[in-house]
Amino acid sequence: MDTSKTPKQLHYAWVICLCGLWLFLCNQGLCSNMVSVYLPFIEATGISHSLGSTILSIRCLFSFAVTFLVEVYYRKLSLRTGVFLACLIGVLSSVVYAVGGSAPVYYVGAALAGIAYGLGCMYPVSLLLTNWFHTSKGLALGISTAGSGIPAMLFSHLISDLVLRYSLRVTFLFQALFMLISAVCIFLLLRDEPAQKGLTPYMKDGEGGEKDRPSSSAQRQEGPKTLPPVVLGMLATIMLLIGGAGQAYIGHLSVLVRSCGYSVQTAATVVSLQGMLLTCSKLLSGGMADRFGSKWCSALLMALFLLGCALTRFLNGVSLFWCFLPVVLMAYGASFYNVGPPLWAADLSDRAGYPKLFKWMQLFYNLGGILISAVPGFIADHTGEYKSSYILIAAMTLVSLVLLLRSYRLGLKKA
Repeated sequence: MDTSKTPKQLHYAWVICLCGLWLFLCNQGLCSNMVSVYLPFIEATGISHSLGSTILSIRCLFSFAVTFLVEVYYRKLSLRTGVFLACLIGVLSSVVYAVGGSAPVYYVGAALAGIAYGLGCMYPVSLLLTNWFHTSKGLALGISTAGSGIPAMLFSHLISDLVLRYSLRVTFLFQALFMLISAVCIFLLLRDEPAQKGLTPYMKDGEGGEKDRPSSSAQRQEGPKTLPPVVLGMLATIMLLIGGAGQAYIGHLSVLVRSCGYSVQTAATVVSLQGMLLTCSKLLSGGMADRFGSKWCSALLMALFLLGCALTRFLNGVSLFWCFLPVVLMAYGASFYNVGPPLWAADLSDRAGYPKLFKWMQLFYNLGGILISAVPGFIADHTGEYKSSYILIAAMTLVSLVLLLRSYRLGLKKA
């Protein structure tokens, strides 16, 4: 009897999906994205815009570095053990941030956060979902990646209030405690494969079949080596651009609003709104990709995002409408940063080649973060504003969109 077919029992694959959401919440949302909320307070201690932005670059640098090791890391450790250790590194990063006081100390915290993100987020979650889901992978991925936006939605005001009432140190220690409890819960729930629970991978009723399963000859393909060089070159460029643009966009959103003359409370509201809409977008976009294809879903999201970036020119420190409208468009469109690349990799490769191809794409994504994430800070040091950086981000997104459509036309299997 196949226990996965029990009608009244939720398939354990959705518990794994919840674990993926919690990993994104901790190792990307708290370790990376919430720097946007902390950054104005960090810069208020006397650190310049460029030194503050370098925190993002350091995180991206170490995420990039561990990408070379992540395949070996999970070859030596189970997914369950590997993500638990990565979460503990994330806890340590928050403790180091709590020590604070100088740029070098923040850079050490950022390095640890980068390691936690590189080892304990997108790569293991994508493998877990591949193991546990035979159908509805886009929906599962959307739910999991939604975790990265939850901290901004729920914790932005809380973090600002804690920092103002107590201190940066106390707030980071609260974050470390929350992440430690989360790490233990994830470890208790997580299982690498359905067989460990006596189950088979989740398959939606009426979908899938033998024709969807990879053949033995397809399993011998090796991801990026199966694609034409011109497509690989375009994909590398896309990942560089969206990696840099994604880190720059979310890491400087709060200081963008503050630099335009809005209050700290408005900046916290903007970050919270961004997190709420980004979470909703990820939940919806995964299902849209399953139904309409990842190419057109990604194209729509990218178009909304670059329009929002362009409208940041209207931020004037007075009008809340022109403050929130660009954020709504950017937040809803920005889900392509997380949801897009794993689905593009799935379109290009079979199950056997997927980990290799996705790791290759992640290398360029993280490299883009290293090269571009600190650029807004350097621009702000010379111009006194962040609006120009968001126009640059819009231009990068537009180029990525054109290249993505061209890549699908030339080489992707499911265009």
